[in-house]
This record gives sequence, C-alpha cells and structure tokens, in this order.
Amino acid sequence: MEQSARIKSDPVTATAVPGGDSVSSDAKVVVLGSVPTAAKWSSLLDRVRGAAHYIREVEDRAQDYELRVQDLVEQVQADLRVADAKIRAAEQRTDEVQAQAATLIQAADERARLAEERAATAEEWLRRISETIESEFVVEPASRRLGVVVR
Repeated sequence: MEQSARIKSDPVTATAVPGGDSVSSDAKVVVLGSVPTAAKWSSLLDRVRGAAHYIREVEDRAQDYELRVQDLVEQVQADLRVADAKIRAAEQRTDEVQAQAATLIQAADERARLAEERAATAEEWLRRISETIESEFVVEPASRRLGVVVR
C-alpha cells in the first residue's frame, strides 16, 4: 500500500500526440514532459526494490499461512482417524454386548421353558398321587365299620 501511494504521488508527466504515426492516425506517441534526473531514477529503483521486498514479504506470509493450514489439515485428518477408530471400537463393543445379551436371553428362555416343563410334570404327579389316595384310602363311615345299621 505504501508503495502504491508513493508511485501515485510522483507520476511521470507525459503527453499523447495524436497522429504521430504515418501508418495510423489513431496511434499515440508518448512524449516525456521532462527528462528524468538521476534522483528520479534512483527514487524509481528504490520503489522497485521496496515493491519487490513487499512482494517477498507477502509471499513469505502466504507460505507461512499455507504451512499452518497444511499442519491444521494434517491434525484434523489425524483427529478424524482417531475418532473413526473409536467409533469402530464402540460399534464392535455394541455388537459384542448385543450378542451377549441375545445369548443370555436365549438361556433365560430355555431355563423358563424347562421350569415350566418341570412344573407341568410335578402337577401331573400330584394329580396322580391325589387320585391314588382317594381311590385307595376310602374312609368308610363309622356305622358301617361297626356293623350298625342305621334306620
């Protein structure tokens, strides 16, 4: 910015002369209003050097920014790889827990089925024992046992 302000503040005075060329009437010839002095040439060289220095600084900053951006991109990629590994590990653990839960549920269902079978078997045996007791141990009324006839 500083360089452009200095260039604008010291323009070269020139005038255009129309028709200066015999081939084309629209051609313009630049004629310097004054002959540049050694001081002007020196000033011009200083401005060119300043502009070159400024351009190098801008390029250096751009390169620094580019390196910083590259470092950030690499860090983000590393973070993404870590996050992806964590996600895969969590998904694997979830699958393992689900498989274990399914196995436990299946085992519990099997135990419940076996318990129901045992209960049904026990009920059947209790029914048979009850029927056997009722049929084999018939209690006669006392009057029959004593031979008393009740009228």
